[in-house]
Amino acid sequence: MTAPCSATLYRRDFVGDAPLLLYPLAGVVIGLVLTRIFGLDTLWADALYYLEGDHWAWRNAWLTSQLLHKYGQQFSIAWGVGLLAFTAGCFFTARTRHLRRGLVCLCTAVTASLLLVSLGKHWLALPCPWDLQRYGGDLTGSAYTLYPGEVSGCFPAGHAAGGYCLVALYFFARYQGLRRPGLWLWPAAIIGPVYGLTQQLRGAHFLSHDLVSLALCWFVSYAIFALAAYRQSARNAVSVTLQ
Repeated sequence: MTAPCSATLYRRDFVGDAPLLLYPLAGVVIGLVLTRIFGLDTLWADALYYLEGDHWAWRNAWLTSQLLHKYGQQFSIAWGVGLLAFTAGCFFTARTRHLRRGLVCLCTAVTASLLLVSLGKHWLALPCPWDLQRYGGDLTGSAYTLYPGEVSGCFPAGHAAGGYCLVALYFFARYQGLRRPGLWLWPAAIIGPVYGLTQQLRGAHFLSHDLVSLALCWFVSYAIFALAAYRQSARNAVSVTLQ
């Protein structure tokens, strides 16, 4: 007798997969605590600043400023538009009917993640490294000092979120019952750190900014797909009861 592996069973398993929530949550809390206690934000920024000759040599360099930042943003916009177009197209094709719910959740997770990061960037007045006197800026204080009305757009890391929001692909793969869903983490695992390091080299973000962006993208995706899985499981249970 072969073991069932339908998308319905994956959705049911998804609801009770607490490690997808608890382990990342513990990792984020521990990471932020260690970063604060040992000053890892400052240590890493100090190292980059020193290696660049005590100024942000990569701030306006073509590789970081143009290719990986400007064109990277355009790439993120392009695949986002493509995803929306593909999702819309699935509603007009019977062959892709089984993907509709998952794709809607995917679009929602990506959009909500980026929106939440963007709101944080506008509401939280934490500085970028290049804002601080320690790194050639004008502000005294530290990475954890609030500067209302003086800085914005630094925390969390918005550009890195353009890569980290792709963790939603992993949850999409689980929701659809695809084989080896872990492989769908690779886009986020590659693009997110590349975008993050790009901005760190430019003096635009501290390490903790990226960690928070990754956490927001992960938990938003988890919440959206877990809710969808719960609703799907409940509908399936009602359907079986009626039969």
